Amino acid sequence: MLAKTETQSQIDELQRRGYSVIALCETAIGVQNAPDIAHHPAVTALMWGAEDLLASIGGRSSRLPNGSYRDVARAARARVLLAARVAGKLAIDAVHLDISDLGGLAEEAEDAAASGFAATACIHPTQVPTVRNAYAPTDGELQWAAEVIEASRREPGVFSYAGRMIDEPILRQARIILGHRSPNS
Repeated sequence: MLAKTETQSQIDELQRRGYSVIALCETAIGVQNAPDIAHHPAVTALMWGAEDLLASIGGRSSRLPNGSYRDVARAARARVLLAARVAGKLAIDAVHLDISDLGGLAEEAEDAAASGFAATACIHPTQVPTVRNAYAPTDGELQWAAEVIEASRREPGVFSYAGRMIDEPILRQARIILGHRSPNS
């Protein structure tokens, strides 16, 4: 992991030494340059960091009093996710600093998994089961995905299933849930 990655040139020496890099885009410059950083051949994943980001722009906290991220942090999170996925790389969501707030961690990790992040970083071992659980499809999601895929075998093109329109993007989501295809296929 390369902390505070801001440019591709920071990765070049690590590449020359044969390393693969998880680039941490955790400053304003790093977030702005995330699309370029993601395309570096040595980069395997991008991760973002909220607290360093806010410090880099003179902010005092990435969180609102209710615990949710401020708009600037959410924008950075989305930019890093999109940059990584466009480049065909993995995206890792930021750590949840409140170690005892497993409910908040679960909510954020579930959102991260649903949004396309490949992982959520942990800062304490007690967080690992919560994050693993958040990334695992629920029984209901697995059942829905299997039923939709089965229905697609009988229905040509776009069809309706349980009152919902099903087209190729929805089928791709079902395949992702079932683990049959990567998000880029």
